[in-house]
Amino acid sequence: MLIFKRYNFFLKITITIFQISIFSLITSCTLKKNDILFKNENNKIQLKKLIIPKGINIPSKNQEYYIPYTQEDLNKKNYDIFPPV
Repeated sequence: MLIFKRYNFFLKITITIFQISIFSLITSCTLKKNDILFKNENNKIQLKKLIIPKGINIPSKNQEYYIPYTQEDLNKKNYDIFPPV
């Protein structure tokens, strides 16, 4: 029983050391400054212009979204869940 306790203690110590080493390796890799990712201007996050088709309004506060359906679309038995293009 004494041998088992010694091995158990040794196993706990090795697992703890192993976990600490893995944690330090992971954090050191993520804290590296990667200049390669930021040198190219194409990689920067840019806002693109939103294209809104005519006849569709952007809802403001306390206003519902409006999609211009035709009467034919409303008379269908199987409703399409996608708005008309």
